[in-house]
Amino acid sequence: MGTITNVSEYEAVAKQKLPKMVYDYYASGAEDQWTLAENRNAFSRILFRPRILIDVSKIDMSTTVLGFKISMPIMIAPTAFQKMAHPEGKKYLCSSTHVE
Repeated sequence: MGTITNVSEYEAVAKQKLPKMVYDYYASGAEDQWTLAENRNAFSRILFRPRILIDVSKIDMSTTVLGFKISMPIMIAPTAFQKMAHPEGKKYLCSSTHVE
């Protein structure tokens, strides 16, 4: 396995390593999978604008979410059945973003 650089590559590795039933559970959506398709479409519209030759000596990635200042805009949504993928699943996914 080489370097993974995007979510599609993670998905391919998961499909290869997880039992079929477990992979199918994580990769699917409820009922007609409409929300799953809408989420994928929404994420595909997010673009990053590369900027070069910008002063990066002082970077502040903090932001405010629901009135709370967080150190960076990375959060984990509620998930379930993490132990299907790893014996210590809950242990790894229960840590939250640092709130200041």
